Amino acid sequence: MAEQKLHQTRVTIVTPYTNFLEQRADIVNLPSQDGSVGIMSGHMPLVIALFPGICSIKLGDEVKHCVLTEGYAEISQHMVLIVTNAAEWPEEIDVRRAYKTVLENQDRVDDFAPGDIRAKAYKDRVDRAKARLHLIELYGSPQQQSILQSLKKGES
Repeated sequence: MAEQKLHQTRVTIVTPYTNFLEQRADIVNLPSQDGSVGIMSGHMPLVIALFPGICSIKLGDEVKHCVLTEGYAEISQHMVLIVTNAAEWPEEIDVRRAYKTVLENQDRVDDFAPGDIRAKAYKDRVDRAKARLHLIELYGSPQQQSILQSLKKGES
């Protein structure tokens, strides 16, 4: 058991509202601007910007998936500290609300001139909602996935 812990990383996820997660992990995959970044014990020190996407935490045969929004991760040899605006497990996501957010904000991005901060605000909302929906597509409950499919087909 002690040897197993030597090859694990301590993962902490905090949001402005809660300590979302504290656990050990063999591998942590984080969403960055350039795609997923994999972190294992012994990783070189690093700070990365987080973008809305899926975070995967693997310990043994168990893998947990959550969605993270904007933030950063501070990585050291045996620790990953994730500071993010929001973190959610699949079962916490309101599929209808996320889908509605995409529909209501997608077209508004183009209503403003390129570089306008209002366009960025709408784009950020869409990106967060799309990350939530992607988590549901991959790891949501059958009921959540069914709701999402119905919404995509235009059913209520």
